Amino acid sequence: MSTNNGKSQSLDKALQLLECFSDVNFELRVSDFCKMLNMSQSSVSRLINTLADRGFVEKNDFSGAYYLGKKVISLAGISLNNYEIRKQALPELHNLENKTNLSANLAILDHTKMFYLAHVDSKRSPKMYTLVGYTNPLHSTGIGKVLLAHLDDEELNQIVNDIPLTPYTIKTIDNKQKLLKELELTRKRGYAIELEELALGRACIAAPVRNRSGKVVAGVSLSGPLSEIRLEEQQEELAKILIEATDLISIKMGFMHSPSNLSEINY
Repeated sequence: MSTNNGKSQSLDKALQLLECFSDVNFELRVSDFCKMLNMSQSSVSRLINTLADRGFVEKNDFSGAYYLGKKVISLAGISLNNYEIRKQALPELHNLENKTNLSANLAILDHTKMFYLAHVDSKRSPKMYTLVGYTNPLHSTGIGKVLLAHLDDEELNQIVNDIPLTPYTIKTIDNKQKLLKELELTRKRGYAIELEELALGRACIAAPVRNRSGKVVAGVSLSGPLSEIRLEEQQEELAKILIEATDLISIKMGFMHSPSNLSEINY
């Protein structure tokens, strides 16, 4: 069945089922889908059975609930493995972690959020989950500030006007003018700082990655607990290490300008 605008209504509804899954709702029953999507039980059952047959969801025989299947993992792996910037950045992320004992992250702009493409845990504090595929706000993260800082004025103003400047902590920048000043500082010094703006007790430092034309296409950050990142003591040293890494990734992506020529690039 198709809708008037040429889209498949059945496919759209099946995708809506998949989008119901989250960290909180990692297992869902047919009745849960019905409530969340205001769909009939027969419609949900038909769609979920089709998704199960194709391996996109699997059923917990004990609880009767469904969870995302291995086919989703396979497709995600194919997508990740074919992101050129991820392939070029991963070795440098591992090098950054080895040099600093901090977590290293790669993220790109995804509409009005930052989207993680790669993450290397600090060996001192490994996580039990992955950040890859997750999003975070732009205004309260180091990579987010880097990505915003290098947009052209029109796109920057549009995004800043569209995103809610949610105060996640008492240190979050939740004022547009203050944010624009922070972005100007980020451009001038070549990196961004986030100090307990997304979560208390944590901080990060981030720098931009450029493509062949010089456009900023991603950001890389070093992050960790305040006790390990110690920004007040080693901000300049971490910035130097980080920028060397992002410069190398940029060169791998085809960027050939020297740092002295960065002022010539049209942001």
